[in-house]
Amino acid sequence: MIQTKNISLVIFAVIVISLGGCGYNKAFYHPDTASVQTPPDAKSVFINYGNKDSIHSLFYEHKSPKASIFILHGNAGNLTSWSEIADLLFLAGYHVFIIDYPEFGNSSGKAKHEEVYLSTQAAVDYFNTIPAVVPTKKMLFGFSLGGNLAIKIATDNPNSFDALIIEGAFDSHKYAAKNTVSRPIKGLAYLTAKNHINGTELIQTWTKPLLVVHSKEDKVCDYSMGKAIYDAATGTTQKELWTIKGPHLAGMNQGVEQYLYKIEKLIPKD
Repeated sequence: MIQTKNISLVIFAVIVISLGGCGYNKAFYHPDTASVQTPPDAKSVFINYGNKDSIHSLFYEHKSPKASIFILHGNAGNLTSWSEIADLLFLAGYHVFIIDYPEFGNSSGKAKHEEVYLSTQAAVDYFNTIPAVVPTKKMLFGFSLGGNLAIKIATDNPNSFDALIIEGAFDSHKYAAKNTVSRPIKGLAYLTAKNHINGTELIQTWTKPLLVVHSKEDKVCDYSMGKAIYDAATGTTQKELWTIKGPHLAGMNQGVEQYLYKIEKLIPKD
């Protein structure tokens, strides 16, 4: 009996170590590979990254924009479903730019941490060259996994964005990896996972407006993660932790008018 238990633990350990070696990509990313049709108000743009791959993006150009919003969505779905939020923000008066990650929707490549970051950085470079976007204030908006990625992108490109909004984000890859496995191997998961993006460490260098949105009832990314990000953001004097109710990423459902008010309040006036 003891021997069988030991063998099981070894198997668990091997699985965890293997997952750690590939960065828990399969645990983090759940791409919807279904084809995406361009919404009526948007323009499709394919952005090249690496040697041969490209990601699909949508740009909603408003005639009189309050600001430009760059959206990084969560780890599941694709632009077909996430464009609903983009369309809502467009109707509220913003230029909106949203991307799919590699392997999602019409994008090529593989959903791996390195490719996701590389392609997102290429999208930021493109975003900064869009003539309609250049004269506007720019905001980065990340959801869940996209919120964690947004912290990395914002702090790597501090001159590209004037404000940062994150909802339901996890604070580090290590803690997120721990939450994807069953209790017997949570410790091993934490020890073996690569911490590709440590949000609580990176956010300390952010000096501009910040809005952290997180539900106390979030079962996917615990509320403590959003609180940790907010507390660690010591470099900015304009920050807010908006505590909401409901499931993961329920902010817009809690009251879209209040959400839009908080977003607009972040836009620098100078």
